[in-house]
Amino acid sequence: MIDLKTALTNISAKWKYKLDEVSPNVWRMDVALKMKDESWRYQFVYVWEVETRFFGKPAIYMNSRIGEFNSNLDLYNVLREAGYGNYTTITITTDKRADGSPCETLICQAAIAKEHATEIMLDQVAYEVANNADIAEEKFFGGDAN
Repeated sequence: MIDLKTALTNISAKWKYKLDEVSPNVWRMDVALKMKDESWRYQFVYVWEVETRFFGKPAIYMNSRIGEFNSNLDLYNVLREAGYGNYTTITITTDKRADGSPCETLICQAAIAKEHATEIMLDQVAYEVANNADIAEEKFFGGDAN
């Protein structure tokens, strides 16, 4: 089975992404996204293992923040945007603001059964998480806020 830390280290080295272990066994990868105008944007993708997510078996979970949920969001179009994911979806999760106060945050997420995961798959899914989060962030929050 894949070693998550080794795979993420290899992916980060390949693409020159910054990789940090932000807490024990939770990594933050700064994924580079090339824009149509040839400029670059970066999106944090958080990656960790969840022991019993896949029918009681380990899964590799990843997500990226889109923006803080609020009553002005166009939920119809958020759901439409979620349909563009191959490996990903958009959902809401409990979160904290920078000052520590609680909030609900829109995220793009994916989970892969660890027993089926490969380094190539992790690379592709992490990129999709970052890309879809970045697109939704632009569309619903007006730009790069996370």
